[in-house]
Amino acid sequence: MYKFKQIFMIDLKNLFTNPMWVFYAVGFPIALVLILGFLTSGGYGSTVSSYDYYGVACMIFSIFNAATYSANSFMEERIKKPNMRLVYSPVRPFFIHFSKVLASFIFCTVAYTAVALFFIFAIGVNYGGGNVWAIFFIMLLSLFFFSSLGVTVCCLLKSEGITNNILSLLFAIFAVLGGLFFPVEGLGKAVVAVSWASPAKWILTACLRIIYDNDFSMFLPVCGLYALLSIASLVLSSRSFRGEDYI
Repeated sequence: MYKFKQIFMIDLKNLFTNPMWVFYAVGFPIALVLILGFLTSGGYGSTVSSYDYYGVACMIFSIFNAATYSANSFMEERIKKPNMRLVYSPVRPFFIHFSKVLASFIFCTVAYTAVALFFIFAIGVNYGGGNVWAIFFIMLLSLFFFSSLGVTVCCLLKSEGITNNILSLLFAIFAVLGGLFFPVEGLGKAVVAVSWASPAKWILTACLRIIYDNDFSMFLPVCGLYALLSIASLVLSSRSFRGEDYI
C-alpha cells in the first residue's frame, strides 16, 4: 500500500496544483448557477427558486465532468511520461489507474463541497435541510462512477483526447435531456419519456423529490445503480488496461 499511497499523492497533487482544473471545478459551476439563476429568476414559482433548481442541476452537470479530470490525469500528454516509469516499475497495474480514479474523486469532492457551501450560505440554495445527507450520498456515488468512467473509457480507446470528445458530447446530450439547463416537462410527454434515458434525469429527480417532497422512493434505486456501475467500471478498466498504451 505504500507504493499506492505514493502514486495517489502525486496524482492528487497534480490535480490540486493545476489552476485551470481548479477554476473549472470551482469557478465554472458558481458562474453557471449565478448566470442561469439570474436570467431565469421568477420563472420557477415561489416554492422553488431558479437558484435552488440550478444549484442542484449544475452540481450534477459538474459531477459528469469528473470523467474529464480522471481522463486527463490518466493519459494527458504531460502525465504519460511519469506514468511510463510506473509501467516499468514493480507496481501493480491496478494501482496506476485506480489512483487516478481515487484522486479525481477526492479532488472533485473537495471542490464541489466548497461550491455547495458557497451556494448554501451565499445565495440560500436548498439542499434538503435535514435530508442533505441523502443528496450528498447520491452525488458522492455518482461522482465516484463518473471518476472511474473517464479512466475506463481511456483504457478502451487508448486516447485522452478521443475520450474527452466523446464523453463531452454524450454529457451535453444527457444534460439537455435530463433537464439540467431547463425543465423538459413543458416539452410534451414524448420528450419527458425520452428524458428518462439520461442518467442526469434520474439523479435530478431523486434529489428534487427528497428536497421538496421528502420522498425517498428513488434513493435506493439510484444509489444501487451507481454502486453497481462503479464496480462494473473498475472491473472493466482493470481488464482493459495495458501498460503499453502509454508508449
